[in-house]
Amino acid sequence: MVAELNISTETREKVLSFHPLVKGHFNVWAFSAVDERLFACLAQVKGVIFPQVFPEVLYRLALARGLKTFPEYRVRFDFPGKHGQVLLFRLLDLPHPKTIFVPKLAAFGAHPGALPLALPEFPFVVKTLDEHEGQGVFLVTGKETWETASAYLKAREREGRFGFLIQEYLPGRYDARVVLIGRERLVFWREKKGFKGNLAQEGRLVPCPDKVLEERALALAEALAQKTGLNLAAVDFLVSDKGLFLNEINYVFGRRSLGGSFEALFFKAVKEFLAVISP
Repeated sequence: MVAELNISTETREKVLSFHPLVKGHFNVWAFSAVDERLFACLAQVKGVIFPQVFPEVLYRLALARGLKTFPEYRVRFDFPGKHGQVLLFRLLDLPHPKTIFVPKLAAFGAHPGALPLALPEFPFVVKTLDEHEGQGVFLVTGKETWETASAYLKAREREGRFGFLIQEYLPGRYDARVVLIGRERLVFWREKKGFKGNLAQEGRLVPCPDKVLEERALALAEALAQKTGLNLAAVDFLVSDKGLFLNEINYVFGRRSLGGSFEALFFKAVKEFLAVISP
């Protein structure tokens, strides 16, 4: 049986929930039509609970109304995609791999007023902006692998899916993930069997190999959370002999490493949120 959290009796402030497992004073499916009924609900509440997947317009409406939300997703929508995250890390002065955002493959050509662009020295990493679990990520070691990656990018452009990152390659045996759920900070280490470290492809969970690096990962994740308000995400780090670097923020992330504890932690975070809006 799937657990549910009924918050309608836990706070005197009315709450609208778009989350199917959190029962508020008003409950709306996140992909419902936006009409006067939704505006009427928003006019009566102080807080909004979102699932991890929902239309951006709902968050924008809540924000425009001055409502408190959980999760807090301002940076998710203000800095979308992997290119937005790199820009965020740069603006916040947080360590991340050297990265170039390329809007189109045509940026490598000659155009009036264009900034000249050439491939960096091999090896480097190519990433598409919107794929997950290691899809659309290439380790480019030479001309042949660049041709493979660029053919993939050309196919995406024919579908109207533009843009990619060129990122420095930071080889290492491990990578780390810090999961933020409310005030909880959970660290997981993955050993990479190959280039990719995610559990869906070439990685496996291992005990912490370095306590100093773990404390560093926690400190960087906390700095990111404090500077952005982020409170539901999986923050991925690259580990190399050059140090520890922020890699990506995953707002929708796999839960295998949590061992079935996600819902309980999410409900706990919702209750913490309620205590803030209704002290």
